[in-house]
Amino acid sequence: MKVIAVVDPRDKTHHALERCRQLPTETDLDIQAVLYIESASAEDFRSIYSKQSKWLKEQVQPFIDDGYKITTEVVPFQKLYEAVIETAQKHKVDFIVKPMRQHSLFQSVVRTSTDWNLIRHCHFPLMLVSDQGSNLGKPVLASVDVCSGDANHEALNDIVVAQAKLLSGVLGSEVGLVNAWRAATPMMAVGSVDATPYPTPSDLQKEHREAALQLAEKHDLEKVQIHVEEGAPSYVVNHVANTVNAGLIVMGTVARKGISGALIGNTAEGVLEGTDCDVLVVKLPV
Repeated sequence: MKVIAVVDPRDKTHHALERCRQLPTETDLDIQAVLYIESASAEDFRSIYSKQSKWLKEQVQPFIDDGYKITTEVVPFQKLYEAVIETAQKHKVDFIVKPMRQHSLFQSVVRTSTDWNLIRHCHFPLMLVSDQGSNLGKPVLASVDVCSGDANHEALNDIVVAQAKLLSGVLGSEVGLVNAWRAATPMMAVGSVDATPYPTPSDLQKEHREAALQLAEKHDLEKVQIHVEEGAPSYVVNHVANTVNAGLIVMGTVARKGISGALIGNTAEGVLEGTDCDVLVVKLPV
């Protein structure tokens, strides 16, 4: 398995590398530790390359001493998210592991963060690592949309659950499924009488829970906690994650673009700004 671990020179603890340390040394794991340097020109980059390359090698040496296979690379960038994606494409990685960067509501509206841009534009599985410390033994929470009636969302659910199941095995933990639902609000023309029976909240919750159980059975998840709650998906996911003390949230995204995506943000982005644990974002194959 090939992994890019993004190293931030501002961090005293390199959380992306520490997450990789949680994988057994006997795992067929190839880590590319990458330091991205903002550089206005090739000449500027050449002047600092040697020093930065030496520093990066010093940071990864303890991991190499512990038996991990790690190579290093220093990469210049103008737009960080583009440089990360280009590096992932060059090395044909299986995962990108990057320290999480959360922002205030004002910052999120004024400018789009690197993490948000990666969520929208990167098609590689993206693990954004919090500073929570070890997540060994903590539940892995799979965020799914079980009643969308859409083939793409159903395929995405399968990817999310499969990844959650895989990582729970690595972390020695259990899988939980979380699904948010909203009550339908009937829209009627003035003077009309709509006799259509709308499902009650209890009916909707039952429907979503049964669909989540079917998804768990499909993936042979015998010991699984099902969490079905009403509310905005980003709120529900983070609420459940806090309640069960999850170490990792796995979720899929269709990465909305354009003005609506820039101003409102996707569910994954909303979860990212409110979470206390790691977030793994996956997408459908391109």
